[in-house]
Amino acid sequence: MPSRSLMQPPLLLLSAGGFLAVATEVLPIGLLPLMAADLGVSGSAIGLLVSAYAAVVVFASIPLNSWTSKLPRKPLLVGLLIGYGASNLVVCLADSYAVALTGRLLAGACHALFFAVLFGYASRLAPRGRLGGAVALVNAGNAVAIAGGVPLSTWLGATVGWRWAFACAAGLAFLLALGAARLMPPSPGSSLSGGAQLRVVLREKSLHRVIAAVIVLVTAQFALYTFITPLLLESGFTRDTVGLALLAYGAAGVLGLSLLARFTDSHLRRGLLVSVAVMAAAVVLIALLGGTPGWTLVLVVVWGIFFGPVPSYVQTAAMNSAPSQPETVSAIHNSTFNIGISAGAFIGAQTVLVAPPSGIGYVSAALMLVALVVVLTGHKDGFPPATTLNFRRFGRKNP
Repeated sequence: MPSRSLMQPPLLLLSAGGFLAVATEVLPIGLLPLMAADLGVSGSAIGLLVSAYAAVVVFASIPLNSWTSKLPRKPLLVGLLIGYGASNLVVCLADSYAVALTGRLLAGACHALFFAVLFGYASRLAPRGRLGGAVALVNAGNAVAIAGGVPLSTWLGATVGWRWAFACAAGLAFLLALGAARLMPPSPGSSLSGGAQLRVVLREKSLHRVIAAVIVLVTAQFALYTFITPLLLESGFTRDTVGLALLAYGAAGVLGLSLLARFTDSHLRRGLLVSVAVMAAAVVLIALLGGTPGWTLVLVVVWGIFFGPVPSYVQTAAMNSAPSQPETVSAIHNSTFNIGISAGAFIGAQTVLVAPPSGIGYVSAALMLVALVVVLTGHKDGFPPATTLNFRRFGRKNP
């Protein structure tokens, strides 16, 4: 009987790859003033290094996956990791803003394809019946990057200079490429063309519901999270203590993932419903209790804990919707998730024009309740009461 353990070196390497990808995405956030001063541009221009990256992910995920669908997975994964290393090295050595932007666009192109390859590999490496656990393990790397990426890059920038943060990311990428070349088992590309895969996947009504839930839920999450710093300042935190509150939120997400992701394989629907309901209650209370930093911090931590497993829940639900095409599903999910991030930031920005930052809590909670209804009514498609995992293993069909 095959092992049901998730602690396999290839899966751990994929988790480290997720950490690298998300850390690369958020690196400029903590280094913004240092990069702006060194490259001679405004802070908003450095912010573009993040938004341009996300835009590439939104528009390139599905086409890049289609174009590479028949390629063997192992050399593709190694090549993407080398691409991350090269892109971070370009930014590290950039002597102008244009060169730095070029490096970020290259990194965005790698990111657009990377998670399709990453989760496709995870679906094949996962022990039978443990797809959700494998997805959660990969997402653990993402969660750690969100929790520690910005504080760590900020510390590196202040201590040894912002370029060293990108140099460290480049070094990690090259090391992971070597590890992938050694540890990852071969995995063939698909026999179907990218267009045929996309048509197969888009016929799945279950996936339509998951996509709708992801867009609404991620929009709700990032409407408030994008403006969490001004919200914390409004609640009585100082500029010196905001960083600690943000670190607490990130750590809470990692804790929530470690505690609650176990339900991904056994009670995905119930776990997601509980998480969304608790998050909605937390963000409403954040809005109601503005000006009380102690309670605000408690609620922010609760919010972080219950959001922690949500990316694993929705990723697994999407992959269960079309288990024969995990890469194409993951590419759609990657694009969808980033659409939600952009939409959330836009809605949050429009809300703060007419209300204080805490007021976004009401908008965010309303959207979360819409997502709750989408999940609740999806008991026949998308979010069934029991999760049945049917996915391919290397070179074999499941019996």
